[in-house]
Amino acid sequence: MIPPTLIEEVRWNCDIASAGQAGHFSLCGLLMRLRQLYKWEHGLAPWREPEVADALDWIARRERDWDDLEEASWRTLPWGAAAIDPFAVETLNRHLIPQGLAYGAGLSRGLAPTFFLGELLEERRVGELTILILGPELARDLDASPGLCQGTLIYARRQALAFYLWDHLSDPTQQGNAYLQLALKSYQLTLKNLLADPEALQEQFNAFLAGELEAVIRHEMGEALEPSLKNAFPAVLERFPQTRLELWVRTLKDALADVNDWGRLAYIIAEQRLPSLAVMLAWRPGLLPALLPELAPAFTELMATGDWGVMEAARRAALARLREMAAGLNTLLEAPDAASPAWLQDELHRRYLTPLGL
Repeated sequence: MIPPTLIEEVRWNCDIASAGQAGHFSLCGLLMRLRQLYKWEHGLAPWREPEVADALDWIARRERDWDDLEEASWRTLPWGAAAIDPFAVETLNRHLIPQGLAYGAGLSRGLAPTFFLGELLEERRVGELTILILGPELARDLDASPGLCQGTLIYARRQALAFYLWDHLSDPTQQGNAYLQLALKSYQLTLKNLLADPEALQEQFNAFLAGELEAVIRHEMGEALEPSLKNAFPAVLERFPQTRLELWVRTLKDALADVNDWGRLAYIIAEQRLPSLAVMLAWRPGLLPALLPELAPAFTELMATGDWGVMEAARRAALARLREMAAGLNTLLEAPDAASPAWLQDELHRRYLTPLGL
């Protein structure tokens, strides 16, 4: 039996987490996540848009609530006579997983805490990794990343991914995205028809969602097993949070997770999943195109020749180059002068950010 106050306490912690996360997003990113949170809280499908006045009133209330939570403390989570620390994921999941639920807690961008609780659709074991696939969520915060890796534990959040996909599909700038059009065509969809009547195309949208959920899982597997940034990544985050250096090292970590031997692109190539490859190229946020320049030309050649070996060669070339970059970062962090934050910041900018135009 699930304690009746458990969901309430998780939601309290989610509210505190949301208050802390809000300042880490651009205005556009914040508005998108607020819209997702509103839809989740009100039980709306991703394609159902709220009344503008209702949403604005709700946002105003949320912002007032977040102001009131600035000094609030995390609440422990009740289970029987125990009061479980909200970050003690393994302890709580030992109770929840047999009940068909799963709980997650970790750190998102800017090292801001994040929490969620949802129905457990599937549990997988792949070598040393445990993969928890969540369905409808009972508690969540503003961040709601579709995938999360914590050591050897991976979460894939189907509901969060549905919101993410729809927000990108409905973005007016996507109308001319050739990669996206190709991906949707593989599911007998066009963007115009899907946006016009999503209810009638649920079977196809759900197939698209399932394909991309697997791609999310493979990305997180790549992240969990990638050895090259184990020490460097937390070191850069700790020293330079909420800076362009954090953005760069997070993107480097994501790029390595995508192209290493356990990650998303290796899976896509092995299964010859053209729609997932097209989505990967359609939505490359921030610095990813600059860190993975090999992929777009290889895709063009793949489409011309049908030879997936071209894509595999590009993956291996990108992996070798990024591993060399990671090795250089590790060496730099071990230099005696790296004890000086100013020296290290200047050197990181000179070596890695300036060549990217940052």
